[in-house]
Amino acid sequence: MPTDRGKRKYKRLFLAADLHGSEVVFRKFLAAATFYEADALLIGGDVTAKSITPIVQQDNGRFQTRLAGAVRDNLSEAELAPIEKAIADSGPYPVRMTEDDYARFRANPDKVESLFTDRMIDQIRRWTEMAEKHLATLDIPLYWIGGNDDKVEALLQAESTPHVHYIDEKVARFDEDHEILGFGWTNPSPWHTPRELSEDGLKRRLDPLLSRVEDPARCIYLMHAPPYETGLDIAPKLDTTTDPPRPVVRGGQQVLIPVGSTTFRSAILETQPVLGLHGHIHETKNAAKLKRTVCVDPGSEYSAGTLRGAIINLERDRVLSYQFTTG
Repeated sequence: MPTDRGKRKYKRLFLAADLHGSEVVFRKFLAAATFYEADALLIGGDVTAKSITPIVQQDNGRFQTRLAGAVRDNLSEAELAPIEKAIADSGPYPVRMTEDDYARFRANPDKVESLFTDRMIDQIRRWTEMAEKHLATLDIPLYWIGGNDDKVEALLQAESTPHVHYIDEKVARFDEDHEILGFGWTNPSPWHTPRELSEDGLKRRLDPLLSRVEDPARCIYLMHAPPYETGLDIAPKLDTTTDPPRPVVRGGQQVLIPVGSTTFRSAILETQPVLGLHGHIHETKNAAKLKRTVCVDPGSEYSAGTLRGAIINLERDRVLSYQFTTG
């Protein structure tokens, strides 16, 4: 397919975030490299799934599971196949097991967590291999970080390849003009997810990375959480006295509040990188400026199998343009 990549005087980046394990969204993401003629792909965190969906084989050899909240039972192998694919495309890990296995997992939450971690690790490795195979033929790099929902134990197993670069809590060379700083930890949420820190904790973890950046004015910050009060961080206010937390409703409308990181806002205002790339807030599809820094969050519709992304055209010292995509 003809491309003008080599003739352009700017770099075209394609950003997505919050894939949450959706197989179809990841395939679309890889295809975006050629569809949008990108020079680089980036994932802004929350790569792995949020849950497991059991597929229980009953004594009669048929299967029972759930899809979109509805029970699907008495399924043959042929009937199960499209449902199993639909589960994986919506995010959760479909896991086949016997009735005895299911009973053992229900009785032992630690076994469930161990299985969940193993599936995360398997997916990270498999997606890395898929991406390397696809992008090697195009000679296009992918940079990615984890998010607050990606378990530490799983991310410890993440490895880079020649074209797939895991850069969480790292500063890497992006091109001849730009560095990229990756940081996937977030400020606290009502959900108490695996990779949350207090704002003070974020600052202690982030400051050593900031000090390693050679030229902040030409650095890209790939940070999962958006900076506070930028319009990228608007989400429903949740009542944390209930389990699970529920949206607060007043006058028939959900109450919306800023939930981004004050640490990230301060860091961006102080260092003024050329570009901030974010995720975390699924409801948000927005861009904003903090002084000269352009901050972008594409939002997410992973559970519907929809890839939401952002194209950013980046010159040496400024963002030339950006555009949101849905597909």
